[in-house]
Amino acid sequence: MRGVCVHSNEATKMMGDRGTQFRAISFALILVGLSLASTVIAQRNAPDGPGVEWELPESNMLFLKGDSSSPFLDRNWSVLTGEPLGEAQFQKTLGYQNLINIQSAPLVEAARFEGNITVHLFAALETSNDGCRFTNPVPGSPLGATTTFSVSLTLGGVQVLTNAETESVVMTESFTVAHEFTVRATDVNASLGPGDLVGLKIDVSHDCLQSGVLYWDTYDALTGIEFEGNLLEPELDNAIDSNGMIRIEFTPISPWGSDDYVWQVLEIIGPMDYAQMVHGNAPEDLRLDHFESPHGTRIGDANRTVLTWSADKPLAPGTYMVDACFALSDHNPSEPCDAYAVMRFEVPEPQSALLNGLWAAILIPLAIIGWIGISMRDAMLPLPAYGVILLLAIATLGPALYLPDIEIDSPRIDGAAPSFALLSHGESAEMITLTDLISDSDAIVVGLFSPSSPNAERQRSDFQAALLMMESDIKFLQIATGEGVRAVDLDDLAEAVNESWPILMDEADSSVGKAFPSGASDAVIIIDSAGFISEWRPGTMSAQEILDATDNAAKGSGKNPIKLLSLITTTAFLPLIILSMPRERKFKIPTDPLIPGSGSALTIAASGLGFAFWALPISLLAALGLGAYWIWIEVILSIILIYHGVSMLTRGSLKEIEIIGEWAYGKIPGNYQNWRSKSSFIDDVHLGLWVAWLVWLRIPNLIPQGVGSLARSGLVGIPLSLIMLAGFVFVAGLLVVFSRIIVLLPGKLSRLLGSVSVGLRPRAWGLATCILGAWILISLILGPIQGSM
Repeated sequence: MRGVCVHSNEATKMMGDRGTQFRAISFALILVGLSLASTVIAQRNAPDGPGVEWELPESNMLFLKGDSSSPFLDRNWSVLTGEPLGEAQFQKTLGYQNLINIQSAPLVEAARFEGNITVHLFAALETSNDGCRFTNPVPGSPLGATTTFSVSLTLGGVQVLTNAETESVVMTESFTVAHEFTVRATDVNASLGPGDLVGLKIDVSHDCLQSGVLYWDTYDALTGIEFEGNLLEPELDNAIDSNGMIRIEFTPISPWGSDDYVWQVLEIIGPMDYAQMVHGNAPEDLRLDHFESPHGTRIGDANRTVLTWSADKPLAPGTYMVDACFALSDHNPSEPCDAYAVMRFEVPEPQSALLNGLWAAILIPLAIIGWIGISMRDAMLPLPAYGVILLLAIATLGPALYLPDIEIDSPRIDGAAPSFALLSHGESAEMITLTDLISDSDAIVVGLFSPSSPNAERQRSDFQAALLMMESDIKFLQIATGEGVRAVDLDDLAEAVNESWPILMDEADSSVGKAFPSGASDAVIIIDSAGFISEWRPGTMSAQEILDATDNAAKGSGKNPIKLLSLITTTAFLPLIILSMPRERKFKIPTDPLIPGSGSALTIAASGLGFAFWALPISLLAALGLGAYWIWIEVILSIILIYHGVSMLTRGSLKEIEIIGEWAYGKIPGNYQNWRSKSSFIDDVHLGLWVAWLVWLRIPNLIPQGVGSLARSGLVGIPLSLIMLAGFVFVAGLLVVFSRIIVLLPGKLSRLLGSVSVGLRPRAWGLATCILGAWILISLILGPIQGSM
């Protein structure tokens, strides 16, 4: 029996262990299930795209304010402590006595309310005592004289409460611990329109001999109406321009007007995933911008005031949020955030071009390789010659990679300002053209803005500050651009500007704004006296930045021979090195005594002549102030480049360069002619011309601004521009000398490769030049020219 009992105890213990294990496993499975369920719910609730989420207060207050003689209903929370500002005294009554019968100011906005309404009343005795507790209003009744309020409430034409009684209270305290009375209306459904009134009638029944007081307008006695439901419909929106500059717009909609929103704090945060975009959830390093006071205002739909802010810097492509916090007039000011919104948005990647410049870098080598294959059918040259051509094809990637994209309606970067003729805003509207502006000014400061942007006012402020410090003849103007430009939207700005400068309206399709490098968006653009864009910045520029930029524009915008010399460190002149290979297999030692450095001097002179052949007319055209027509001049230049390419491809040289080269060669002394052959001299003239074309491909405005703009900057401008042109010519020759030196570093190998490819290199370069010129021509026609039509 003992053994059986032991066995029974062991079995019971095993069953207990199994039960414990079963409960543990079940509990673990429940936890896993709850975890999975919460994860699924979180994933469902996580934001997954752009949008705005509002968290609005669950209740809205309308407080009783004013003194006993003129009470009124108001939205402002009272922050005062101590004795209440408003009171209505009452004595023992027979039945109900009226204390308050008022109406609110007319509502500003329409509203629909669904929810509950509670009227809060704070009352007390004049002094704390137990008199009412030990008083029976009717002899023989229980002790305790009570106080009861009767409330009637109307919302517009809707009677919400009619003589609704509060609880009955035996009052014993003074105002320091006032008694609260409430009456409540549930499931209220009312529609209110602009001009509707909120009516409040308060009666009292007071059975006590001690005087009572209804208090209001203090922190401890917030007598008023509580709307338990939403009455606010604020709107938060954004607009992102082509430069990634964000403009934030907040429309403070409330039945009581925009003043209901007393303060706001907005932060731009990102980039971050949509799932992380939660109010108050942002690392410090992702907080990009902080706004409080609005940068400007505009009139929106239904004549509402819209508060606007604009970022100072462009945003990189990615997803961001605006975390916005708003303080409301009817809430405790000590609370940091009465309503908040999270606005998620995306800054898109720039639209891909019709043809990226990379395609030109691919097309040129393929075309040269194809041309080599065709030429090999007619005659076979030494293999090293084809190797040199392949090197030239690879070197051509340098300038090709920096070609502009072929894109519809795209502006010309590093070029002249677009020509425009726009009407000014105002009663005496007049046509203002770019040509008129640049004819008698050292620089032009253009402020582009959209009418709803706060940057219009910020530009005005910066422009006026700059005007006070200006000494040179600088013209200012602002152009309203973008969609939906209306003259009425410019009235306030025009009044503030007070004809200090013209305010122009862009064409309906924003063609002028789109033709600037900034696009039809907020920006400040500095145009020099020749009509070329010297500098531009999104948004606005400070007064000091405007002064510095205009001073720089009058000095050639930093375009000088040093800028040209610095290009040798880039890939722009890689083809020049291959083209500089010598045609002679051996170096010819001069038989007559020559001045040391004569070879370099001859190279500088010859290549400088080729550079001047291109640069001199370009400088002259810019100096004449033809910047307004520069896009057409560049079209002609691209056609000339194609012609030069065709000529090189078919003839191996340019006829006009041969004529100039032969003329210049005839001017050098005979002993130098005996040493340097005419063909080598003409090669250097060709190289100088190619330097000019390569510079134009890389920095199109280098010569027009460095020489032409300088020539228009006052009396000393012309002699300075001549000195600058001479400097450019000298540096161009110096670049050819450097290219000759670099290519000769391998020694005899360079001369060998140069001699075997002397007839092939110019033709291959001619093919590449045709493609480069055609690419520029197409980009100009489809881009700025089509955009201006």
